[in-house]
Amino acid sequence: WKDVAWLQSISHVPLLLKGIVTADDAERGVNAGARGILVSNHGGRALDTLPATIDALPEVAERVGGRIPVLVGGGVRRGTDVLKAVALGASAVLIGRPYCYALSVGGAGGVQRAIEILRVELEMAMQLMGRRSLREIDRSILWNTLMPTPR
Repeated sequence: WKDVAWLQSISHVPLLLKGIVTADDAERGVNAGARGILVSNHGGRALDTLPATIDALPEVAERVGGRIPVLVGGGVRRGTDVLKAVALGASAVLIGRPYCYALSVGGAGGVQRAIEILRVELEMAMQLMGRRSLREIDRSILWNTLMPTPR
């Protein structure tokens, strides 16, 4: 963590920390001067026992408490994934694989189409929930799977 503070002290660009999956590490990052937290498990490539980013996001976002942006990367494939991430506290999402697939199939036009699909899905989901802006998105839109359901 001293290296993070040192890097921030010699850099003239905002430092975002990637690979944060716990509230304690998020707090350490804030204290070290990070300007943003990226909840990421590096695609599960570094350690396959790390939690999914969507599962790690709530505790990180809660601990950071709006002091700096919390971004999330990994697993975003649909507009509804963006909606869930925002509901769980993400300031923004990072999307990689869908754009790579779109680029390989359709070039720049494919990437533009992928962005459009995500935007339309997100807008449609928000409309179906009666939400007009991302500021109106919170955890109340999520189905609580921990609650018993009628059978």
